[in-house]
Amino acid sequence: MDNRIVLDRQAARETIKAGDSAEKLVPASPCPHWIVWPAYYQTKIRGALPEVWVRQSVYDRLLQVADILAPDYKLVLLDGWRPQEVQESLFFSIKQVLEKENPYLSNDEVEELTQNYASKATADRHQPSPHLTGGSVDVTLADAHGRFLDMGGDFDDPHEKSWSDYPIGGIAATNRKILYTAMIKAGFTNLPSEWWHFDYGNWLWAWYKKEEKALYGPATL
Repeated sequence: MDNRIVLDRQAARETIKAGDSAEKLVPASPCPHWIVWPAYYQTKIRGALPEVWVRQSVYDRLLQVADILAPDYKLVLLDGWRPQEVQESLFFSIKQVLEKENPYLSNDEVEELTQNYASKATADRHQPSPHLTGGSVDVTLADAHGRFLDMGGDFDDPHEKSWSDYPIGGIAATNRKILYTAMIKAGFTNLPSEWWHFDYGNWLWAWYKKEEKALYGPATL
């Protein structure tokens, strides 16, 4: 998986035009072709939603992913559009973990490290929090009976093993490759520091696709 391209946020701001699509957010749970397990709602994060919402074109591409996967695998949707309140909570909780583990780093250095695993909460039209656009999805795999598969690391784990190309080995490496390959074939890009995070249409997608313009800016529910 050759996707560890350094994310230069300033370069992205200067070169990628803001998205302005009015495409609607749609709920994912009515679809029988995947499992919806809204992770933050399940773990009782304040402000988290009991539904996974995504842009219509993201939904359509997820249908492609479900079709690409072999019958032994089921796509699991963990999160999509995310309120700013939830994004802010996630950023600071991960930052606290990394501050404790890296007491020698400055605040700016800790914030930069944190942004590998959680973006700052912002509705800035040029570079909004990716999940606020409705173009980001957090996904994993389950077997045909709905049992979550070993992916070699937990969802939202802010450590090196969460990088998509981390050498975990074994069945977990196979599962990651299956998920990654299906999502990329359907037109998504992967955030290299999170094996579970994929984008379509937002500025992160535009950066990794080398597009001049994002499709989506901030969305409201």
